[in-house]
Amino acid sequence: MKIIYRNFIRLLSSGAFGNICAIENMSEFKWYKLLSVAKEYGVYDYIRTGAIKIGNSAIPKNIYSEFNKKSNLYNVTCDEDAGNDNFASLKKAKKFSNPYLNSRYVKLVFNEIHSIDTSINSLVLLNKLIDNVNSFLDFGVNIRELAKLGVYLRKYGDKIDFVKVEDWIKILRIEKMCSLIACHLVVLFCFEKDELPFLKREDEKLYETIRHALEVKKDIVAVSGKLHEAQYGGEIIINPITKSNTHPLKYFKHLPIESLSRFVANIFRSLSNIDE
Repeated sequence: MKIIYRNFIRLLSSGAFGNICAIENMSEFKWYKLLSVAKEYGVYDYIRTGAIKIGNSAIPKNIYSEFNKKSNLYNVTCDEDAGNDNFASLKKAKKFSNPYLNSRYVKLVFNEIHSIDTSINSLVLLNKLIDNVNSFLDFGVNIRELAKLGVYLRKYGDKIDFVKVEDWIKILRIEKMCSLIACHLVVLFCFEKDELPFLKREDEKLYETIRHALEVKKDIVAVSGKLHEAQYGGEIIINPITKSNTHPLKYFKHLPIESLSRFVANIFRSLSNIDE
């Protein structure tokens, strides 16, 4: 069943980055399983675009016909981010649960947009990194957020001041989380390490752990519109639906101050919901 994982990653890479990858032959049952996963994770448009680019030689007619249907529901362009985030409402910005980290974020953005050599593209990249950090803390890997980050890096990489970005990452103390995100880009989308200056902790064992965790997706099944995942190492891997209050603590060693703040915030939120 690893074939589903391999084809999923290849179609995702093709749809997001335009890579031409060879697709392996699969039964219709496996194709529908792949599509159900793509819809649950919100990356059907990437998969559809990738399949159309590659062609129908290895895709069953019924599946290819579905890809060619004009659907307003899933026909979303892959290039959805022009990279022009609005930094005007800084006082209302809340990128972190921890007030200290959030104030640092607001300050560095304010300083950058008022500097002589403002780099909006660099700020947008920082925002996308933080969005992925938040996804990890909330529920784990968000494939769509990773794809959006990867697309932005490939499209605007030459306009980004990576020296500034690395300084901001240190100020916000998210070095380890950004390195973890970079490792996922390497495994999921075959990024080269020199494309990811924020990849600081390279660990082949970590790469293998990520690959193995993603391959466990072979046991993902769509039941009554809900996603159920196999367990790896005693915990659910890459589940965008389950949001446990304790999930942030899994990344405590990567980002202690924010993980603990997020955990406490989740507890208070749960208690508030009970009162209601």
